[in-house]
Amino acid sequence: MMHRLLVLAVLASAVPFSACDSGGESTECLTGGSGTLQVDVTGLPASTPGKVTVTGPGGSQELTTSRTLTVTSGNYTLTAGIVASSHPLVRTAFRADATPNPVCVREGQNTTVAVAYAPIGSSGKLWTSNGSGGSAPLLGFSADVLGTSGSPAATVAATTAGSEGSAFDREGNLWVVGATTADPPVLRLPASALGTSGRKTADISLTGGPLEGGFPRARALAFDASGNLWVSVVFNNQIVRYTPEQLATSGSPTPSVQFSGLDGPSGLAFDPAGNLWVSFMGADRVARYNASRLGASSSASPDLVIEAMTPPPVIGPLSAPTGLAFDVSGNLWVNFNGTLTRLTPGEQAGSGSITVTPTVQVGLSVTALPDGLVFDESGNLWLSLSAGQFGRLGPSQLTSSGSKTPEVIITSPDVAYTGWFSLYPAPAGLPLYHRLP
Repeated sequence: MMHRLLVLAVLASAVPFSACDSGGESTECLTGGSGTLQVDVTGLPASTPGKVTVTGPGGSQELTTSRTLTVTSGNYTLTAGIVASSHPLVRTAFRADATPNPVCVREGQNTTVAVAYAPIGSSGKLWTSNGSGGSAPLLGFSADVLGTSGSPAATVAATTAGSEGSAFDREGNLWVVGATTADPPVLRLPASALGTSGRKTADISLTGGPLEGGFPRARALAFDASGNLWVSVVFNNQIVRYTPEQLATSGSPTPSVQFSGLDGPSGLAFDPAGNLWVSFMGADRVARYNASRLGASSSASPDLVIEAMTPPPVIGPLSAPTGLAFDVSGNLWVNFNGTLTRLTPGEQAGSGSITVTPTVQVGLSVTALPDGLVFDESGNLWLSLSAGQFGRLGPSQLTSSGSKTPEVIITSPDVAYTGWFSLYPAPAGLPLYHRLP
């Protein structure tokens, strides 16, 4: 992601921003000699370093905190990267507002610039879609209320035009699937709007083409490493891809890639190698499309198909897979209608059609379909449970088979039935487009 250029707010005590003096002397910011550039970095917790790059005649250097630099005089440009504070569940990300560049440092003089960071509204929360009957179709729960079982109200209850399948981009904007035929099939909710409750308006929406004409339309969303957005379209039995350029404005673009002739595509996930994994509800199977084949439209068969598997009788048959998620070890977790299965990197290898019996299969007592699965910073797996509830399985619960009761269960008055989960930023070790180091 390209860092947004930082506006340099020249303080009252500093040399004026303009390239020339008010008396009409030189109209250029001359290079030669040296001056000082005072960079004030504000808005971050004490334990969170900034990421400010200063570039000019004296070269480039990165600052993590406020500094006064002695530099060659001339024009300087500052860029500020997104940074995140630490948290065991979901981190809060910070961004500096965009401003004009460059700033002139004159020989023998001091120039002061302010780099003001502020929290990104969508960060630091676990987001979930919410069925009819809840307080709002999109709910955000602050990481601070998710540490133990309880009954917290949603930190953000957002009334939106859609809240089904969801995926974050790198700047913290949340892309969601329209919940009804009256909603755009795919829409973007800006990060800045997700810090508070209330009605939210999408700033970008995608319509037309394979996204229209039936219901349910789009189901799952996933970004690849290049920022392309992939969408599974159930009624059309297709998977389509939109480029970053096509995502810049609202419209009805023709997908840059279109896989057709599929059988109930549902969940989507990318592995660390960039391969696309798809769950097929209509065929009780999971499939892999190799990264090398994702650049052009094709209706060819997947490179690997893992057929339906028979687990121990205590859990029941594995059918109708939906949610997919990779953990930091590269294991692929699949929800088969209330049974979670783990596919190791070795079990994900190969080609053609194979049968696998996963060594770890976790049975859950659920009445809500765990469409979306998401891992947090500590390796906990969040998922839907039942009416009014969602929760998490701890890492130790994911190492062996059997029926498990989640370590943490959230019973919120705002929840009807949760479905798809997302958080921003993603942990650094996960193969997700919106991860931050």
